[in-house]
Parts: sequence; structure tokens; C-alpha cells
Amino acid sequence: MATSSARKDLLRRFVVVISSVLASLHVGLIVAYFCARWLFGNSLWLVDAAAYVLPWLFAPSFLLLPAALICRSRLLTCGAAAPLAIFLAVYGHLYLLRWPLRTAGPAFTVLTYNVLYTNEDVDAVAVEIERLTPDFFGLRELEPSMAEALDARFAERYPHRRVEPGCGFWSRYPVLSYEAFHLVEGQGTWAQQLVLDVDGREVAVLSVHPRSPPVYDIPLTELPAVLPTAFPNRERDADLRGLLLRLEGIAGPLVVIGDFNATDQQGAYALLTRRLRDAHRESGWGMGFTFSDWPGVGPALWRIDYVFYTPDLVALSAGVGDYGGSDHRPVIARLAFRAEQ
Repeated sequence: MATSSARKDLLRRFVVVISSVLASLHVGLIVAYFCARWLFGNSLWLVDAAAYVLPWLFAPSFLLLPAALICRSRLLTCGAAAPLAIFLAVYGHLYLLRWPLRTAGPAFTVLTYNVLYTNEDVDAVAVEIERLTPDFFGLRELEPSMAEALDARFAERYPHRRVEPGCGFWSRYPVLSYEAFHLVEGQGTWAQQLVLDVDGREVAVLSVHPRSPPVYDIPLTELPAVLPTAFPNRERDADLRGLLLRLEGIAGPLVVIGDFNATDQQGAYALLTRRLRDAHRESGWGMGFTFSDWPGVGPALWRIDYVFYTPDLVALSAGVGDYGGSDHRPVIARLAFRAEQ
């Protein structure tokens, strides 16, 4: 009996030591990231890249904390609880209840969806759009064959449509004006700017797709993995600067949608939300992940697709749909005009 008790005590001590080491490394990694972000911002590519996976850096704490409680170790409990406290400080607002908002005038539903240029499952994309029933929507990475098929399918429901290479926009509201352009002259993908007549009120809409930062790496010959060596964000940030300049020339209610290739923890997001509000942050619930490199085998891992809007609008609800053959999930938001105070 004594030997069995001693073995259990030895095992518990061993688990506490190993878990304490892991917890210390985990806390150190998270603190190092936030210190580097505070000191250098996006000037360090590693900091910018780490923002893509930041939510998942907290995952070990959800395993270490139960182990700490089982082992009844105060030191380990503190080591595991500290990252969870940081997680709540960073993402806790996404799990709060939202208060009802005062609105005036019509409400409308908008959708943004990167359908993936290699996706040939038109029916899956169309079914997902029909299920979410937006009043207007913008598609990115849209190939001509899918554009033609969707155009024929939605001709009656969305009679007002504009299609450019790589993108398209469909609306049940009349289009009062339209412009196709590049966020940086002669570079990147096409962006679309429209003014819609939403039941007698004008709403400007921008559908954009800033360029994705490439990942440079070298293979590790002894392991089935790679070592990232660079994550240049110059092109993406140039596109976002172009977008910010265009926003300065738009007055009145504005909705900005698209695949931004940036998470809500990157400097690009902070610049956008100085002028715009994020529908998911204001009225969604949970992490709202929209993108995965492996959509067929697991859940989305990052949130890089957004519905933004100016403060003269409010978000009544926001959520995400299913992949529909893409590597992105569509983002759907219901917006309304803000009531004057």
C-alpha cells in the first residue's frame, strides 16, 4: 500500500514538474509576442506572421489548467491561468452579450465570400448564398465559368450585378453608380465601388481583396515540416493604404467587405477600425474564424474576411456560413441605419 502511494506521489510530482516547465515556456512565448508587438509592431515579419495564429497560441492552457487543478499545484495553476487571462483580455469581448441597438430606416443583409479560384462546385456556392439570403453580396477569386453560372441562376433574384476579372457583385437593390479600380494603380486584384439605393437611402459599398503576404520557407530535411524565413507584407499593406485613401473621399453610410488577408490582431486591422466598425466584433459571437488551409478536414482557423461599416450604420447580427467548396467561409451581416440620438 505504501509503495503504491509513493508511486502515485512520484508520478504526480513528475507531472507537476513537466507541466510547470511547459507552462513557463508557454507564458514566456505569449509574453514575448506581446512585448515584441508593442516594441516593433508590424516591422518584424515574425510578429506579423504570429498574429495569424495568435488564438491557437493560447490552446495549451486549456490542457495545462485541468492538469494543474488535478495535481493541486498552485504554481502550475498560476502558470496555466495567466495565458487564459490574457486570452480573455484580447478576445473576451467576442463572447459578451450585445445590447439591443436603436435603428431608423430599413435593415439590409450583406455577404462577402471568397469562393476560391479553383472551386468548380457552382451548386455548393449557390446553395450557400441562397441559404444565407443576402440582399447584396460580393464574391472574390471568381472565375468566369462560375460567374456565368451564378449570373444565370440569380438573374431574377439579384437583377443588378457587376462582374470584373476575379470578382463580382450581385444586388437586389438598384446600382446608382459603379467603379472598378485597383487599390494600388496597376497592381493587385480588382476592387469594386458602388452606390446602392437601399429603399430610398444611398449606401456606398466597397468590395476589396488586398493581396496575401507570401510565406517563404526552407524544408527541414529530417522532418516533415518547413522553417519559415520571411513573411513580406508590403503588397498587402500598400493595398490597405490605398483603401484608406479612398475611404477619405466617401461620405455617408458605407459598407466595406472582402477578404483582407489580415487578422484582427494585426496593424492593418487597427488602421481600418479607426474609421470603420467590424460587424462580427459588434454583433457576432465567438471567434468567427473564416479561413482554413485544410477546409475538408477541420474547422476554420483564422478570421480574415470581414464586413466593415461606418458609424452611421449598426450591425444587428453577424455570422459565418459553410465553405461551399472554398477554403473560406462566407461572412453574413445584417445592418441598419443608426437612429439619431
